[in-house]
Amino acid sequence: MKPTLFYLGSGAHAIPVHSYGFLIALGLVVGVILAVRRGRSVGVETGATLDLTFYAIVVGLVGARILYVLMHAGDYARLCTGDGSSRTLGQWVSDCTAGVRFWQGGLVFLGGAVLAAATTLLFARRRGLALGEVADVLAPSVSIAHVFGRLGCFLVGCCYGKPWSGGVHFPPDSVAYSELLRDHALMTGAAMTPGLHPTQLYEAAGELLIFLMLSWLWRKRSFSGAIALVYAFAYGALRFAVEIFRGDEIRGFLFEVRAPRLARALDLPTADALFLSSAQATALVLMVAATLLYLLLRRRSAADDLDEQAA
Repeated sequence: MKPTLFYLGSGAHAIPVHSYGFLIALGLVVGVILAVRRGRSVGVETGATLDLTFYAIVVGLVGARILYVLMHAGDYARLCTGDGSSRTLGQWVSDCTAGVRFWQGGLVFLGGAVLAAATTLLFARRRGLALGEVADVLAPSVSIAHVFGRLGCFLVGCCYGKPWSGGVHFPPDSVAYSELLRDHALMTGAAMTPGLHPTQLYEAAGELLIFLMLSWLWRKRSFSGAIALVYAFAYGALRFAVEIFRGDEIRGFLFEVRAPRLARALDLPTADALFLSSAQATALVLMVAATLLYLLLRRRSAADDLDEQAA
């Protein structure tokens, strides 16, 4: 794990380049390049694709960060108010603006996805673009960008998994270490965290497989919007499964369901709830909505084809 990837310059004035922010930026660049190429193939001008991706990225990052900060509101409030020790004005400003520094780690994908989707809808309507085509262009790019984002999560140690003897041990400068220490799940002075499921890598691998699947389906899509809906369903299924292994309790549960036999089979603590976290509930809603909309649009597309043949 390497929260700081490298430094620009040397000595006291060296500027740290955070792994999380760097990989997020790299993923976005790769995603934009792929979106521009796919956009051209369906008649979406490069300028429109660049405008849309810019707005969606900015709004998506804001939404993802806002939801993360809300989920950790208590931590940020305590950081700002301090522990009673004296601080310089610069330290106080730095502590109270920590919620803005997303490049150091801390985005919730679902929060960004909702606002980015709304932005895409409004943009397509204002520009007179077919929403299905635009969504199909963006879906593979979102998937590959998410791969880079989860690799960034792994390097900073956020979004970590439950204890596992064969898992990854995170160092003291990781998010996993600090949160386990805060929750008294780790002894003060411990060299590393206990082995944890690398859920960040699970999701990165899953997103990469989804990206490859969407790329293969691109030329086989039977109607506009098919690629985006396949992505929505596949991501929902992936997120639901990965949540079973997640260990950061800040996610919260709508209600707790324990399945000791399944937990033992997966080498998970049998006392831990496996279902139903808020993210799992959201994933289920996403999967059902994507399935229903897919069937509806496919039927409508088939009916339109029959009408054209009859004419």
